[in-house]
Amino acid sequence: MKPMLLSLKPQYAELVFLGLKTAELRRLVPSEVEGRNVYIYVSSPTRKLRGGFVVGEVWQGTPEDVWERVKDMASIDVETYNAYYEGRAKAFALSIVDAWEYQRPLPLSELRTEFKGFVVPQSWRYLTDTEEDSFTRMKRVAIPHTPHRTAA
Repeated sequence: MKPMLLSLKPQYAELVFLGLKTAELRRLVPSEVEGRNVYIYVSSPTRKLRGGFVVGEVWQGTPEDVWERVKDMASIDVETYNAYYEGRAKAFALSIVDAWEYQRPLPLSELRTEFKGFVVPQSWRYLTDTEEDSFTRMKRVAIPHTPHRTAA
């Protein structure tokens, strides 16, 4: 199954790597995404390949139905959520499992030097074979993350 490269805003990427965001919201997702490796590119001003996760469950339905499922996992308020899905009949959320972070995230300048024609996805895209090989090798020395737990 081809890994994906996902763009996340810095504040949301940080929450993923802290283990506080365990569901990623999307307007569209490819078919058969469960179990797929996802690599996270953090958008401006960070502009780095920072780590990734494995997709667990995928929830889809009306924005209202998906919100009820993920409201405690998405690290977002309902107003921002509703604005994101405004005018949409369908919403998707990916369960984030096995998140990990590169010890040395790769800046965009290095990605473009290493991978000729490297394209930052607006939302997501599949990795090329060369990117997949390289990113997978780099993952072997990544820092695994465990979900953050708050006191009950």
